[in-house]
Amino acid sequence: MFHHLAKRDVASHNDCALTLSQISGKYGVNMNTLTRRQREFQQREQLFLDTARSIIRAQGFHALTMEKIAAETEYAKGTIYKHFANKEDLVLALCTQALSYMVRICQAMEQFPGTPREKLAVVGVAYQVYAEKFPEEFDLIMEARAGNLREKASEERIAFADQTDGMLMALIRQQIDDAISQGHLSIPGGLGKDDICFGLWSLSFGVSVLQQASDLLHNMDLAQDQNILSLQLSCLLDGYQWKPLSSDMDYLGILESAQNYVLELISVFEKEKNTE
Repeated sequence: MFHHLAKRDVASHNDCALTLSQISGKYGVNMNTLTRRQREFQQREQLFLDTARSIIRAQGFHALTMEKIAAETEYAKGTIYKHFANKEDLVLALCTQALSYMVRICQAMEQFPGTPREKLAVVGVAYQVYAEKFPEEFDLIMEARAGNLREKASEERIAFADQTDGMLMALIRQQIDDAISQGHLSIPGGLGKDDICFGLWSLSFGVSVLQQASDLLHNMDLAQDQNILSLQLSCLLDGYQWKPLSSDMDYLGILESAQNYVLELISVFEKEKNTE
């Protein structure tokens, strides 16, 4: 996917609303305001999370155990339990960090030029690019939706995961509000903004998940010259008569710009991470 799009250089976008340090520590705490002991606690917790992520990338999600994290980090397993109530609590923390990364990308869509509908192209492209570049992390985002995970995680961890989810929904609602105020969208009777949010959300996750399971799609003759997710989102928004309609804009050009924008953002974020 995306191979048909040219990759041209674009300017870096360093003015994103969140910094990496705000999403990488526990609950986005500013490390500069903590005591030395608190900073050490946060750094140790991040070590456990980074180690867990490395195990998942190398061996798969089901290979992750607290014993392996303890062995890799040379900490006692009891120390890990001072940070996480259980394995599910740790995995939900990983899920939330992955989702926070997505939130950070989507927060930057406000700087993407164009109408609210064109800005939403960043969201569709972001899901697609993120799923392709970080498949394990994307799987973790999906894992966060599993009921058994939330049943065993701590209430504090669940609350923060829900808060992060809410941030993403708020960003999409803002584009809907902007479209309504600019006369680009009239919500049909009986529906609300969250109905549109739900449609965008379910399509974004559903298409990305199905594309990860490509063996399920081999009997389908899908359009190969389009970004499947963005095409489906465009059809949905055309159905709502959200202007400008796809037939009235340079659709492929907007996708190309959105892709370059997202890739550049990810490049900036990864460089920040490597210099911390």
